[in-house]
Amino acid sequence: MWGIAGPEETLRGRAVVAAVVLLTVALILQVSVIARLGLPGGRLDLMLVLLAAIALIEGPLLGAVAGFVAGLLADLSSSHVLGQTALVLCLIGYAVGLAMDAAERSVVVPLAAIGGASVLGTLGYAATTSILGEAALTGGQAVLRALVAGVYALLLTPFLFPLLLAGSRRLAGGRRREPR
Repeated sequence: MWGIAGPEETLRGRAVVAAVVLLTVALILQVSVIARLGLPGGRLDLMLVLLAAIALIEGPLLGAVAGFVAGLLADLSSSHVLGQTALVLCLIGYAVGLAMDAAERSVVVPLAAIGGASVLGTLGYAATTSILGEAALTGGQAVLRALVAGVYALLLTPFLFPLLLAGSRRLAGGRRREPR
């Protein structure tokens, strides 16, 4: 209807469940472990990195759905406006998923897409909190935190992306998707 999925693209139930479970575990790790780490300059957003990697492997439809569900779970576990994280993660999941075909042909695309998603997601959080009147950061602070989150995402991507790619292929029964 809206052109999100082509006629050959459908949601695979096992992939959706696996993505939501992984993102839920990432949310728990984000809140309980990563938030308490004293990383210089800011912190890694594990949910954004994982969502971007999943969307890059599975495509925009699964990226948007998984981003929305994971964002809604994150919103329910926080004290900010309900739907704020769901909106940002849904948009990031869809946008990164659009680069799915290019990711299979290049090593640079996953690094750029996941690092860029981390930067844009962090700026998206800052923008939505500012629009809703809950801004805790100035514009310069938000940009600095976004860049630091992007650097942390770039450091994590070479380890995380191949594991997720192998897991996706295993879920799909060893089949590779044909590039469009």
